[in-house]
Amino acid sequence: MSGDLPGATDAAFRRLSPAERTAACLVGLAHLPGLGPATLRRCHLEHGAEESWFDIASGHHRRVVPVVEQLARMKPAVTDKMLKEASTRDVVADLRRQQQPGWGLHVLGTRAYPERLARDPDAPAVLFTCGDLGLLSRPTVGIVGTRNATLAGRQLAESMAAELARAGVAVVSGLALGIDGASHRGAIGIAADAGPVAAVGVVASGLDVVYPRRHLDLHRRVASSGLMVSETPAGVRPDAWRFPARNRLIAGLSDAVVVVESRIAGGSMHTVDEALIRGVPVMAVPGPPGAPASQGTNQLLFDGANLARNAADVLLAIGVDPHLGAAPPHGSAPPEAPEPTPAELSVLDVLEATPSSLAEVVAATGRTVEEVAHALSTLEIAGRIGRSGAWYEVSAAGRSGR
Repeated sequence: MSGDLPGATDAAFRRLSPAERTAACLVGLAHLPGLGPATLRRCHLEHGAEESWFDIASGHHRRVVPVVEQLARMKPAVTDKMLKEASTRDVVADLRRQQQPGWGLHVLGTRAYPERLARDPDAPAVLFTCGDLGLLSRPTVGIVGTRNATLAGRQLAESMAAELARAGVAVVSGLALGIDGASHRGAIGIAADAGPVAAVGVVASGLDVVYPRRHLDLHRRVASSGLMVSETPAGVRPDAWRFPARNRLIAGLSDAVVVVESRIAGGSMHTVDEALIRGVPVMAVPGPPGAPASQGTNQLLFDGANLARNAADVLLAIGVDPHLGAAPPHGSAPPEAPEPTPAELSVLDVLEATPSSLAEVVAATGRTVEEVAHALSTLEIAGRIGRSGAWYEVSAAGRSGR
């Protein structure tokens, strides 16, 4: 430790275990303005949480990591605010505020940290949870979309989430208005006899801060019966920059991401970008061509996203049998693939001649975009075709299987 805390705070800090000291310093660092998730992770992994905290709190922030020194040079006002905040924070009190019944504090690199996120290249240095962490051991699907959703979009999101939950899938979303809230309501609605609520709420605020306020009851139900996840300390409101950070967690926690309704730009598209970076399959629900709420999803389908007409399409994409409610055991023999449908055969005929885009397959087969997109999705999941960017081609298995 390269510095001291004042008076009783220092004595209280020294009474903590080494693991508690690390946790307390990470919580304190997470409170500081100017230290985003990437910088916090570097402080923890490269410099050590305790050393980072005391160096910053004592004004020796340039010792920490290069990005902090760069911040000091480029944004001195932010750095001054960060140093002032660090000099007055009581990290022991910050830690105690996180130690509420049912809450968890998980430090990257420890056994308690959720395995699903530990493998993520942008895993948070510290993660705050409330509820049943066992939900992250289930198959998971992120359902996202616009806050300004149509009635039809909300109804579809709710019914899709309910069907996924019945099949044993945990539904991950952001507890926002619109599609997010509808998804959580769907997952919660089937929980009466199915054990824990299959809803994972990923929030941009502290776990004790309800945002939006209209979701107070939904927030409480997910926290008490499902799982809440955040990388933001208790008491902190959701600043604008925290929402993109939240979206990467949704992508990182999901086996697939489904966009129900979205405009061309927005938070849902940021979640899509984060999913693609991680190799997480992206699915989209088609909508009326002229509808603003469907512009983004229709563009995703045109760009090659898998079609999600209903929960059955999503379950197929993640390998979950809706009747069994779980993915097949690892290493078990896969079920025999069904015979290709006429639409799939016509798509295979086109792709055997030459690799093609979705638009080219539509033109060559004369079938609708929806038919072709579904056929491509099914063939790709079955391993009969492969994809590189927007281009599809027949795989070796696809040629031998005909």
